[in-house]
Amino acid sequence: MDIGKAISYVFNDERWITKVLLGGVIIAIPILNFAVTGYTLKTARNVAYGNPQPLPEWGDDFGDTFMRGLYGFVITLVYALPLIIVALLLICIPAIVFGASEEGTAAFDFFLNCIVSPLISLGGYITYLFVQAAFARYITSNYTLSEALKIGEVISTVRSNPSPWLILLLVYFVSSLVVPFGLIACIIGVIFVAFIAQCVLAHVLGQIISQQGAISTYAPDMPGYDPS
Repeated sequence: MDIGKAISYVFNDERWITKVLLGGVIIAIPILNFAVTGYTLKTARNVAYGNPQPLPEWGDDFGDTFMRGLYGFVITLVYALPLIIVALLLICIPAIVFGASEEGTAAFDFFLNCIVSPLISLGGYITYLFVQAAFARYITSNYTLSEALKIGEVISTVRSNPSPWLILLLVYFVSSLVVPFGLIACIIGVIFVAFIAQCVLAHVLGQIISQQGAISTYAPDMPGYDPS
């Protein structure tokens, strides 16, 4: 796993400033920002196929990029649903049990901060792993939604070889700490750092797909690379 390459490749692209600026703007727009997920899926696919310039052009069929991102949201929602249900139960049931008294409120706050929040955070990281493994199946099946939703096979993929997925999770954790540093420039800088972080994670996912030999026979989404 080449983490250095996952970081540097963004800035090695000749048009990286334009692509990052557009990505930062799009990621800040509700609904339209589904396209960022589609963009990173295309990026991961290009990395998996060994494209020397993985970042796609934003102008290459934006509608298709948006729809792939929308399906990516559906995949994420399906895998996150158990966590959402458990989180609601862990919040609603204790709220009823502890009641609205001052003592009950204090006990509920303690339960929420010391037990529920850590459990939900842990569940969120586990869910992220399975979502990324589902994205890998989605990418290598020529974007077939049903393949990504084969939950048993996705879980088996992670369990059979957890090391690369744990590395991806570590990169995700570190990136979540780095993104707020966009505030150093100004508040608006966060969105551009967040987009770059998504591109870094996409590169790592593409490396995992390549290493696991899950490449299909379909052609990659080439961003118009000209080796000359």
